[in-house]
Amino acid sequence: MSSRPAPWSAFTTPQFWDDPHISQRMLAAHLDPEGPAASRPHAFIDRSVDWLIPALGLSSGSRLLDLGCGPGLYANRIASRGIEVVGVDASRRSISHARSGAESGSFPARFVVGDYLSASLGDGYDAVILIFEDYCALSPRQRSVLLNRVGAALSPGGRFLFDVTAAPRFETFSEGTETAAQLMDGFWAAQPYVGTRTTWRYPVERLVLERYTIRTADGTRRFWNWTHCLTADEVGMELAAAGFDTPQWFGDVAGADYDPDRDVFAVIAAHQRATESEDQPSARGTTGGRGRVV
Repeated sequence: MSSRPAPWSAFTTPQFWDDPHISQRMLAAHLDPEGPAASRPHAFIDRSVDWLIPALGLSSGSRLLDLGCGPGLYANRIASRGIEVVGVDASRRSISHARSGAESGSFPARFVVGDYLSASLGDGYDAVILIFEDYCALSPRQRSVLLNRVGAALSPGGRFLFDVTAAPRFETFSEGTETAAQLMDGFWAAQPYVGTRTTWRYPVERLVLERYTIRTADGTRRFWNWTHCLTADEVGMELAAAGFDTPQWFGDVAGADYDPDRDVFAVIAAHQRATESEDQPSARGTTGGRGRVV
């Protein structure tokens, strides 16, 4: 294996999501109703939407912001209930699909191409969601930016729902290197390539890096996939530092019971600005990226 990179020393996720070939493969994975690779099985998404609407206190006419919305699998289902949705995603291909779905269903949904750590998000939302463990693809600094931006986007009483890659997941990763022609069945490029996946573990941080090196006749590209496996206490401290109230913990974004031994959990937290005076200043972030490589 090559030398171990410093934690969070590179971030290529926005380029990954908007690559023409990769985004086509990712969209196909999103739209597979049984496939868990890019989103969740669609039956789970249906259950999740049924649960999260009342859990977030939403009803017809409420406003929701969906960060990393992908092709609108959550956003359009939620908008079909009369909830006004704004979705933000770095993939132009996914946003195009989401817009088509909203138009065909006449749903009150609007979709924006952008990096949710730097794009204009607006404000006055009753709820914000970030689903499929995107939180743990970000560095601690990026998560701080994210939480401050979410707090600024929420209206008084608004809530933030997201899911987290939990600490037990860390033990499922092994260090090593794999090299193959057309690694992952042609996922990484339209033309012939040789791909190398190198995995490093960082036990102190409970951090994993899967770095993909893709070599074609046109040159070499690298994609860095970070996964930070967190505890509920760690997430709670990050939320408190960004001005959020004590969170509610769940086993997933469909409302399962929280289990500390599972490899994922979900969080709902309201921002303290909801109980403070309206002239209380709010912190805002200015940089970052989107999502995780799956």
